[in-house]
Amino acid sequence: MKFKLIEEFNHKVYRRLRHKRNRKHILIPVLLTVAVLMVLIFVLELVNESFRYSTGSAIVFASFAASAFILFMTPYARSSSVKRFVKSYVIAGIFGELGYLLTGIAGFYVASAFTLFFVALLLFETDSVHSPAMALAFAFVIYQVDYTGLFVIIIGVVLLSAIKLVIERLGINP
Repeated sequence: MKFKLIEEFNHKVYRRLRHKRNRKHILIPVLLTVAVLMVLIFVLELVNESFRYSTGSAIVFASFAASAFILFMTPYARSSSVKRFVKSYVIAGIFGELGYLLTGIAGFYVASAFTLFFVALLLFETDSVHSPAMALAFAFVIYQVDYTGLFVIIIGVVLLSAIKLVIERLGINP
């Protein structure tokens, strides 16, 4: 009897039914994710008109899109905590900028190794693992994003964090 229950639990039909049952709870977070990203893009483009056309900013937006997905679509995951999100982006911004500055002195490979090593180490040590932050720090080195990128990150982090906290207060979670 015990094995039959396990088989039924893992059965494809059960998984499909469970997925269909949860679809109505997914629509609001999907719409929120898209709306938050549209607001973020609008605000960041107001700050810097040429922001949309630079390659480095595309990576920053991709990182924020991944973070928005984690924050709003998986609200109970450890990495979707606002505290972890903010700490991870602060670490990524600081060490990404240091990596960018180090590129001119020590070269691309040394700067990349420095950035990736210290960001990974600090994300783990501060218990603020949020994987899009790692990509963001590396983008600073690859695309030579200067200090203006830090302002964009600060604005994006403040906006995403504020919206996440409001959504949590309102109880809008899947």
